[in-house]
Amino acid sequence: MALNTLQLACATTPLITITILSLPTTSLIRQILYPLPALLFFQTLISPPKFPSSDIDAIQEAFKLGTLYSSFGFAFCHYLYAYGYNTPKYFYKLKLINKSSNNNENGGANNTKEKSEEFEREEYPENSWWGRVKWSLSLVTALRGIGWNFQISSLPETKFPSSKGACIRQTAVTIILAHVSWFTAGAICGFIARLLRDPEFAGRYSLLHSLFGNMLVQMAVVSGAWGIRNIAFTVLLSSYLKIIFVGLEVGGGWGDIQQWPRMFGYFEDCWSVKSVWGKVWHQSIRKCIQVPGDKIANMVFGTDPKRLPYPIQLLRRVFLLFSAFSISGFIHASGSYFIVVGTNYTQPPGKNPPWYYTFLFFISQALFIIVEEVTFWVLGVFNTGAEVKKSKVRWIFGIGYTTLWFIWCTPVLWADPESRVVGFMPLGMEGEGYAHVFDRIDRF
Repeated sequence: MALNTLQLACATTPLITITILSLPTTSLIRQILYPLPALLFFQTLISPPKFPSSDIDAIQEAFKLGTLYSSFGFAFCHYLYAYGYNTPKYFYKLKLINKSSNNNENGGANNTKEKSEEFEREEYPENSWWGRVKWSLSLVTALRGIGWNFQISSLPETKFPSSKGACIRQTAVTIILAHVSWFTAGAICGFIARLLRDPEFAGRYSLLHSLFGNMLVQMAVVSGAWGIRNIAFTVLLSSYLKIIFVGLEVGGGWGDIQQWPRMFGYFEDCWSVKSVWGKVWHQSIRKCIQVPGDKIANMVFGTDPKRLPYPIQLLRRVFLLFSAFSISGFIHASGSYFIVVGTNYTQPPGKNPPWYYTFLFFISQALFIIVEEVTFWVLGVFNTGAEVKKSKVRWIFGIGYTTLWFIWCTPVLWADPESRVVGFMPLGMEGEGYAHVFDRIDRF
């Protein structure tokens, strides 16, 4: 098959990475294998597999494999190369050694209970081959760094189930709801696509045709359904893994309920674009997209940003913001990239290849966050979570403009161009609008 090289890269890169991490740092084999994942990653990007544009199955598979492989590439390069050759020196597990609740009695209603946890560094199993393998597997699967020294600071607050049985029941309900959401979003989009493309069908539902013929309504539905599908996919993947590991009590730390906090945050924190990406959206690739920018910023601006003049601190923050969203954009656009290059795609929307638009979607998030921050600073309006939630008007205003932003940018910069490149093209019918996107959400 035309995609054999991409399939091989997706299959072998994790195995090679785990093998490298499992070998002693003094091993000659480790030293020989060490550059291989990076070389394989760049070789696949520079010379992707070729396949005919008429091969729809290859197009769909190239999109999925390309996106997955780019995620692998950045995650594994983060573990192998970001901090140097001796990975165990910089990454280590944390072991809980003390957990306590202290009552802080100040009288009356001011009584509070403060929880404190104390951790220590868990020793690297240098002398145990199987211990190193388990350590490596745990590292490469700890995307959010849970239980490690690089755990992200913005994990959603989670109320964990009290027992394994409660965890399985709760997760089963989550799986059912995610499947229902997935199916419902697809069914609605399929109905709208037919409504916009089938005159006879539209005649039977004239009121609905008038409603969904409105472009703003279409954009709102595309944005909502696109988000639901992405959320449902991520939640389903996490939930099935949770049931397996917790239910069977396998996988070392993954069998612990505490290792499975929520994947997504809460709607109440959707009061700004910055908060959506920083608190609400899943943080599965956050660390690997931040580290390259951090390394460059440390070289350019120094390792102690607090000592920099305030304007330089702001410049550093802007650089880090654009760096993280650029890498995220590259990862999400890579599926389209493999199709564009693999098929010598010659019919992009506008003058730019479709992967450019997906990349632009993520860059635009960084730009909007800067505009957002500067605007509220100039107006003297508070823009922190605690203050925003104190004012219902401010919170509703934030929810409103954030919603409008995603209603525009999701279909225009992401869903439409990405749908075109995976084979869902407009038919040129009058008034069909985003019918091709609805069709893609329903079927893909």
